[in-house]
Amino acid sequence: MLRQGLTPVITLVDNDGYTVERCILGADASYNNIATWRYDRLVEAFDPQNLVITAKADTEDTLAAALDTARSNRDRLVFIEAVMERLDAPESLVKLGKAFAAADYHHAPVS
Repeated sequence: MLRQGLTPVITLVDNDGYTVERCILGADASYNNIATWRYDRLVEAFDPQNLVITAKADTEDTLAAALDTARSNRDRLVFIEAVMERLDAPESLVKLGKAFAAADYHHAPVS
């Protein structure tokens, strides 16, 4: 993207693992845990000319500020890490997870 001069807004949702899988087979299953990275700093490896704006948002206010920054910097690539709680999922996903667990594994998810 940088090489081509593209300027998207990239939002990475960091929910501390695989929330979809947690909804299907258990909130605390260890295989759903992934290594903790500093995603907001990862972009620096690809940005030697300091062209990218990065932000880490862990509240509604910091996300709103990051999106405002993106709106006012349309000529730059903006990378936003949106930090969510590990089990923050819409009710429809939670219900779908239970249905998948019952259909695919013939049991309810382990909590």
